[in-house]
Amino acid sequence: MDLNNIVPITDLRRRFGEITARLAYIDSLILTKGGEPFAILKSAPNIKRKNLIKAAGAWKNTDLDDDKFWKIALKRKSRSKPVIL
Repeated sequence: MDLNNIVPITDLRRRFGEITARLAYIDSLILTKGGEPFAILKSAPNIKRKNLIKAAGAWKNTDLDDDKFWKIALKRKSRSKPVIL
């Protein structure tokens, strides 16, 4: 699958499993028919949400799981107060 997210329908038919497995990780695919854009294929929002939930806590017990680190990283350079999210 190309990085430009344009897929001919014939490729979708041949590699359906491979293409749909990656669909939740990209915004959308443009399907072409006869070289012309034909349809846009997107994954359902609940699938994307499920992937976000899996990634939550990925930094747990790593160097990035440090409140002091994030306090310094989110501190505005032009001010003495940290950025509030």
